[in-house]
Amino acid sequence: MVKGPLKAEEHAASYEGLGSGGEHILRREQARDVSRRLARFACHLETSKLDPLIVSHSVLIIRDTLGAMLAGSTLPEIGGLAGMAETIGGQGNATIIGRVKGCSPNFAAVVNGAGAVSLELDEGNQFAVNHPAAHIFPAALALAEDLGRSGPELIEAFVAGYELAVRIGRATRLRRAVHPFGTHSIVGTAATAAKLLRLGVEQTAEALDLAAGITIASSQTAANMGASVRNLVTGLANSNGMLAAMAVQAGFKGEAGSMNIVFGEILGTGFVDAGLSDGLGSEFYITRNYFKRHACSRWNHAPIEAISALVAERDFEINDIEEIIVWTYDPATRLSWADPANGYGAKHSIPYNVAARILLGSNSLEVYRDEMLKDPRIRAIMKRVLVREDPEFTAKLPDLRPARVQVKLRSGDILEKTVERPRGGFDNPYTEAELREKFHRLAGMSVRARSVEKLEKMIWELRGIKDIRVLSPLLRGMS
Repeated sequence: MVKGPLKAEEHAASYEGLGSGGEHILRREQARDVSRRLARFACHLETSKLDPLIVSHSVLIIRDTLGAMLAGSTLPEIGGLAGMAETIGGQGNATIIGRVKGCSPNFAAVVNGAGAVSLELDEGNQFAVNHPAAHIFPAALALAEDLGRSGPELIEAFVAGYELAVRIGRATRLRRAVHPFGTHSIVGTAATAAKLLRLGVEQTAEALDLAAGITIASSQTAANMGASVRNLVTGLANSNGMLAAMAVQAGFKGEAGSMNIVFGEILGTGFVDAGLSDGLGSEFYITRNYFKRHACSRWNHAPIEAISALVAERDFEINDIEEIIVWTYDPATRLSWADPANGYGAKHSIPYNVAARILLGSNSLEVYRDEMLKDPRIRAIMKRVLVREDPEFTAKLPDLRPARVQVKLRSGDILEKTVERPRGGFDNPYTEAELREKFHRLAGMSVRARSVEKLEKMIWELRGIKDIRVLSPLLRGMS
């Protein structure tokens, strides 16, 4: 069974703060040994030795992520960025979704990585408090295309990077102002790139440390404000993680202990590296992820499903509502803003998502158009939604992400519903039919239906593909 997050009191971290003169008291060799153990796992992981269920689930995540990348490629800002390929992209064999001409893997990773998260429909992992696949797979695909790697090699590299990304994430306590996107997952991206480049253990360990040193800080409130910079950060993390492995090939060195300093002091308030390699190869987090069908932050999903259940149980009018209180966990309480600036900001507002579910009965893509915010009925409901922390819910993290919704009616009646395990998680999964419908719907926004069928078939045949570039024409809209 996979363990929960490491706690500071369980292990002695190798970072001990500041000494006289401001120097870090850091057991450098111990920290580098941790990186070596992580690197050894990544270098030695083989698809043929993995449980077939792990491989199958990894392919499921790859399909889901490709769907999100294809749909995200249709957004104006992603298309605009893709159009810069000839001036800043460089030459290469990597695919920018929807563009015929190939470019450098680094630029393809930036564009496709940004597109993967822009619609808020990419998968995530609650133990990492992050979206590992969106930070890793765009880079993995781009580099595998550029190098002509096989399907099994792509899967191996993806799984290796995903596992390290989650473990680094669970060991990190980010500062409240820092959004997780672009931060600790970069170490997983570097592991993936190093594996595809076929680096040895020492060079891979160097790449992990170097990646931590070129992490991008991201503001927690950017998405709440409707700023899509957070999506670009995800693309840059894909590219920088790849760059870390390439830079090691070029002769650059990473700082031993950089993860402890960057994630434990600069971006975070604590990093516990002891125990990071425990269970590597026998315990896999990649099978304990979640998939999304609501096109918004995962922190909204439990409130959405709770209010949906209440509406189904009792029919009430908007004017009947006096107040709605959403009890949830910290940090989901950060989505309390009731006046989002645009449709993208609405994806990160619990009041908006609750209001949309009551009025529209949906939280699909069309609900997050900018013009929806002008609906006076939605605005009226949002003003009546309060978001509060329930400390008991916070204590259940990361195993559960609960919410309790109370609807106070003007009649005096109080309706209440608690959802502990929103749909899509490993503990309350969507059906294959639901996930397949999602893939076809999203992929169909970018390519023809016939091509979607071909692409899905190839994805399921990844384990037998000798050169991943057979997917390229489909992703470029050429077939």
